[in-house]
Amino acid sequence: MSDEMEYLNDAPPPSADMTIMEIFIAIITKPNKETFYQIATHPDATMGKGVLWAFVGILLSSFLTSIAQMISFSTQADVLKDFLPPDLAPLLDAGAGASASFITLLCTIPFAAAFGVFFFMIGVALVQWAAKLFGGTGTFEKLFYSFSVILVPVAVVSGGLALLSAIPFVGLCFGFISLGLVIYQIVLQVLAVQAVNNLDTGKAVGAVMLPGLLMFIILCCCAVLFGTLMASTMGEVFNEINSGLY
Repeated sequence: MSDEMEYLNDAPPPSADMTIMEIFIAIITKPNKETFYQIATHPDATMGKGVLWAFVGILLSSFLTSIAQMISFSTQADVLKDFLPPDLAPLLDAGAGASASFITLLCTIPFAAAFGVFFFMIGVALVQWAAKLFGGTGTFEKLFYSFSVILVPVAVVSGGLALLSAIPFVGLCFGFISLGLVIYQIVLQVLAVQAVNNLDTGKAVGAVMLPGLLMFIILCCCAVLFGTLMASTMGEVFNEINSGLY
């Protein structure tokens, strides 16, 4: 048991017999600080296992979401065929295109998932940095593993919701449920930060939200700067055009 996590003396001891499926089930059925304490102090809570489960989670999410988009496109194409002239309707035949897209999907998604893991690591590092600012005592390795095992069950549920969202007319309802799942994932991340870094709820929420807030501010500043430069450039172009006309 790591020295920086001795604060939870009243928590149940970590179980070395806890399988990965039991961990996934515990995340969904027992989402609390003690559960994530057990996860973070599990013998398998290493960087290597964290990378593995992050890759699996992103892979599952990307694959199921892409399948849902393909189904949605195929459904929309079938509907549009009824409104097109007979000469143009064959252009929307998605059969052969869907097969080619599926093969491309199988080839490209693993590479996309690998890049996703890299950016996921950066995101977790920023959260851990923010947690340290609030007085956190945990480590990046433990937080990364905890966030990674959250990804897998959430990816399965979100992928299932994405497939259901492809159903015409009722898909919108599942879209709202997906929004609730995003909020639930944030709650799980807050609990993980609490357990790993020995923070109260307010500070854990701050640690999770601060990196996103900083990124939002940076993007807004970049957007304002880009808009200002574009306005200045367009102004010069119009001035030159006006000068050429007179």
